[in-house]
Amino acid sequence: MSTDETPADSHEEPVAEPVAEPVAEEVMPTLSDVKVVMGDVDEDGFASIWSIAAASTGGDNELTRALASKLLLFLCKKKCDFVVTSSNNAEYLTNWFERDTKLIYDWKPESEFVDVVAQHAEVPGETLMLFLQNKGFSIDGKYNATRAERVAWFQDMWCVG
Repeated sequence: MSTDETPADSHEEPVAEPVAEPVAEEVMPTLSDVKVVMGDVDEDGFASIWSIAAASTGGDNELTRALASKLLLFLCKKKCDFVVTSSNNAEYLTNWFERDTKLIYDWKPESEFVDVVAQHAEVPGETLMLFLQNKGFSIDGKYNATRAERVAWFQDMWCVG
């Protein structure tokens, strides 16, 4: 018997080659995928825009930022008047904006400024969902707001308390 042959009484199973897992393509959720998770809502029914975006994208940071960017721009453009932040958070954001205007002016999907603003902006979850539906929010939509609209929205329409 040569060294290349296996004895007839050998019961070794052939080893299968590992199959590569398909790479999941990052896909932006649809409006029906935008959701408010009860664990992210405080006792008054408020959740941050960031936590809503994160819950809607499965926590993928890149998709969360992209969705949060769209939500911020849509809410600003539609003059949403039920965004709330604490007085400490408002002061923090105002001071940051005075040092670096990109905080309000740069809400591109790849901008980390989106994270900061979306984490400090809270909305009543149920009201947000109705607002998005009633105002025609689309995940595929392109929303933009002028610099003046962004500043006015932040300074005049956010509820501080």
